Amino acid sequence: MVTFISLALLLYLIQLILPNALKAETGYAKRAGKALKNLTESLPVFLALAILSIILSVDENTMLALYWLIARLVFAVIYVSGLSLDNKSEESQGPDKQPLRSFVWAGSIVILIAMTSNLF
Repeated sequence: MVTFISLALLLYLIQLILPNALKAETGYAKRAGKALKNLTESLPVFLALAILSIILSVDENTMLALYWLIARLVFAVIYVSGLSLDNKSEESQGPDKQPLRSFVWAGSIVILIAMTSNLF
């Protein structure tokens, strides 16, 4: 579990650097910033659940932590790359519609709920 916590923090570090590494005026940089904001909302929950799993010796959550990490990595790749982006126009003011990204995000939330239920 400690390995997955470390990898989650590495993912956060990479996503923290990515918006600045991309050209600011591109849609990639904007989407990288949004993906980072989304990760900062779910990472504390994951870290709390992972640490509680270590303290309470809940081994079932180890594989779920791996699945969450994979889902978050896939989410970031889909978000930043614009894969399955419905409105491709960079000038569009509306929200980005990426059904695939939403599906992966929902999966990561289900994994967190499963991790929570395993603690009881």
